[in-house]
This record gives sequence, structure tokens and C-alpha cells, in this order.
Amino acid sequence: MVRKLIQKLIHKLRVYYYKKISTLEPCGICKTCQPVLFSGRGKVVLGQKNTFGYFPSPYFYNGYCHVEARCVDAVIQIGSNNHFNNNFSIVAEHGKVIIGDNCLVGTNVSIINSDFHPISIKDRHACTQKSKDVVIGNNVFIGSNVSICKGVTIGDNAVIANGSVVFDNVKGNTIVKGNPAIFYKEIYE
Repeated sequence: MVRKLIQKLIHKLRVYYYKKISTLEPCGICKTCQPVLFSGRGKVVLGQKNTFGYFPSPYFYNGYCHVEARCVDAVIQIGSNNHFNNNFSIVAEHGKVIIGDNCLVGTNVSIINSDFHPISIKDRHACTQKSKDVVIGNNVFIGSNVSICKGVTIGDNAVIANGSVVFDNVKGNTIVKGNPAIFYKEIYE
């Protein structure tokens, strides 16, 4: 009993600490079950009833969610009623990352809208890459350990299978899987 109380207290202190060290105040309210670090110089716009973190999923006690609108012109726009599991990470360097409504996102999911560094060896340490917007539709289900890369649009009701790396657009009402993610099958209701 005492152990559980101490665990809860420490966890609440972690959530509070990350809120205090965040450098960006999101526009909107969210429920933070796991610590969330909002950072950057851009803008984060949240709809209603979004939740970050979930108990008892992995990384609940030892991870955090990372939401970063890195540059002044970066915008992260998240609709309503989305659930982001533990260790969710989203970074918009420039441009936008838009997530619709009613999405479910697994643990260790990463969404980025830039490569951040050039491929050429002589320029690799420079941060001169262009960003391309990422748009995720409504009712999208993203499994755990998924990476969504720059320039991707994911249609409504799509499912991204665990461990997928998404480089190309995903049509609505489909399931994709793999690295790189490829079409698996359509979803019929």
C-alpha cells in the first residue's frame, strides 16, 4: 500500500516537473497521464479530450512524450479525442504536422516532418533540410514502434501495423505494414 502511494507521488512529481520545464505552452487542454515535454518556438494547437500516456503500458514510469514545434513557423495541430500511448514523439521543424480526431497511437511512435540533416558527408552536421507537412486523418490507428516520415498523408480510418516505417501516403480504409510500409489489405465495414 505504501509502495503504491510512493509510486504515484513520484509519478505525479515527474508529470509536474516536465510541465514546468516545457518551453512551449500548448493552445488547448490535454490529459497528461505520462510526463509530456512541450518544446520549441512554434505553436501547438490541441483540440478537446486528448490523452498522453497510458497505465499500465510499457514505459509509463520511465519514459515521456515529446511534442516539439522546433522553429517559429512550425505548427503541430492535434484534433480532439486522440489517445497517445507512452513515449509518443512528434517533431515539426518547419511547416505543419496535423492529426485529425479519434486517433489511437501506440507506444514509441515517432512522427517527424523533416530529415533534419543532409545526407552528403560534408554537409551532414548542418541543419538545412526542408520540411514537408505530415497529415494524419480521422480514426487512424497507429500501432507501436511506428515511424511516420516527412511528407506523408494518411487517410481516414487507416491502420498502421506495429513496427512500420511510413515513407509514402496511405489511403483511407487500408492497412499497411512493414519497412517500408506497404499495402496489406482494405478495411470493409
